[in-house]
Amino acid sequence: MDVLKPADYDENPDRYKKISIVVVSDTHKNHRKLSIPNGDIFLHCGDFTNRHDWYNLSDDKSIPKSVIDFNDWLGTLPHRHKIVICGNHDIGFEKFTYEEIQSKLLTNCKYLQDELIEIEGITIYGCPWPFSQHYRTKWPSVPSHVDLLMTHAPPQFILDLAFQPKRSPVVTPCSMCNGKVHGSYGHWGSRSLVQEIRERIQPRVHCFGHVHDDAGYKYDSGTLFINAATDLTKQSFKFIFYIDLHK
Repeated sequence: MDVLKPADYDENPDRYKKISIVVVSDTHKNHRKLSIPNGDIFLHCGDFTNRHDWYNLSDDKSIPKSVIDFNDWLGTLPHRHKIVICGNHDIGFEKFTYEEIQSKLLTNCKYLQDELIEIEGITIYGCPWPFSQHYRTKWPSVPSHVDLLMTHAPPQFILDLAFQPKRSPVVTPCSMCNGKVHGSYGHWGSRSLVQEIRERIQPRVHCFGHVHDDAGYKYDSGTLFINAATDLTKQSFKFIFYIDLHK
């Protein structure tokens, strides 16, 4: 999809290590229908199940078949590193501790729960859906200038246009979209997240999902934003990240 070269890239092939990253989100049990390209790192930004999968289970610690199948599928992927966060449909994750999630539910990946890791020289921070707290309480914990930020929710006004069939169509121009009239679509992104990203976090890449209708990527203020929701497009995203070996 894209190549992330350092600002001072000098075309010296011995100076850089290239890391390929594949990202998806909102697969909603359709993971086996996707064609996932090979790469070094695989990212999933949440909603690999459907909300109703968690209903009518025998107890709070029961694991839906969809989670078991997703974990089995992760085990078949060839990527050296697989990183996952949960989304708003993965509601049962709230009832499990981090240790239980990693040892019982998602054993074939690294699950991130408001955590910073470094892989292949790339710093990655994963922020899953908060469930019982507001998202804005999480942003202060995200380190500044992290290489790659994973959230489920999008930032406001960036690849966050969602179809709203139950609301009256908007007829006024959107000041953030060059006067475009969105009609039955509305911005679902987080205002507090976009403020933190622009003013402090400033990641090189921000991957997310949640809004199925606006999948794609764009650059904004030095950050590559990727809405990797695959529910409608059935397409993954892949990009190359350059690591400067001289730093």
